[in-house]
Amino acid sequence: MGGFVWLLLLPTITADSPERELIHKVVLFGMLVVVPLGVSLVEPHDRQTAAIYRVVVFAQPVAALLAVASFFFESGPLAASLSSAWFVFSVLVALLGLTRLKSRGLYPVAELSIDAGLLYLSVAGVWLVIYRLGIQPFDYGETIILLTVVHFHFAGFAAPIIAGMNGRVLAQRKHPQKMFAASVFGIVAAMPLVAAGITFSPWLGLIGTLLLAVGLVLLAVLTLGWVTPAFRLGKRLLLLVGALSSCTAMVLACLYAYSLATKTLILNIPTMAMTHGLLNAFGFVTCNLIAWWWGARDSNPS
Repeated sequence: MGGFVWLLLLPTITADSPERELIHKVVLFGMLVVVPLGVSLVEPHDRQTAAIYRVVVFAQPVAALLAVASFFFESGPLAASLSSAWFVFSVLVALLGLTRLKSRGLYPVAELSIDAGLLYLSVAGVWLVIYRLGIQPFDYGETIILLTVVHFHFAGFAAPIIAGMNGRVLAQRKHPQKMFAASVFGIVAAMPLVAAGITFSPWLGLIGTLLLAVGLVLLAVLTLGWVTPAFRLGKRLLLLVGALSSCTAMVLACLYAYSLATKTLILNIPTMAMTHGLLNAFGFVTCNLIAWWWGARDSNPS
């Protein structure tokens, strides 16, 4: 349903420049498609998490449609009020992650990774309201604020969930356990460092980007070496595209972070949106989530 709504919105104009219009489309795709796919992969383990999960599933389409509507108004109180529905929803998702974490503890690592993704979505919700309100805290430009919204929908929310889904399969197969733990650490720990790089120093951002790149490359190796053999050809192809897309996207991200830290023009924001952004959103995240939604637990061999 969310994908159908997004396709209907494709021809619409919600921004005053083609570059920002493209980023808006990616944000809407995250709310309408990526988040519901990611949430569908989270399995409640007890009554308390099951109750919160039902509320999250019920609230998602309402919150998403109100947030989408906010993009058709000028930045200001009305647009921010509409987008606040997504912030409330993201807090519910974070509560689901926190409840899962509290009831289970830090292990297994795969479930911890999923919980981290659920928690990080609330950061995207906060920055979405800030963007639609039209204010610029810390002297951030509008584009940087908008890209932060994108980052925490895809890298913050989806990537840890994808890592966790891989981990569920890896737990049933012999694999380098330290490699998976290092991958999850890199993916989860990179998020605050990237954010700190925007606020404090681009060198922190570079460290965070390199850490995220290492985490995703390790995940790609595990996916190709130990996870894909568990599935049939269709799912293997989706996971293969996802792994290769994430590695390519992170090379571009590292080049961009390096250019910011050294003040050397290598890639600009429009180029990053058209390359890294699309590879990450549609190659890595979407292909992986569709593969897992398709039925990752069905581990019949090809």
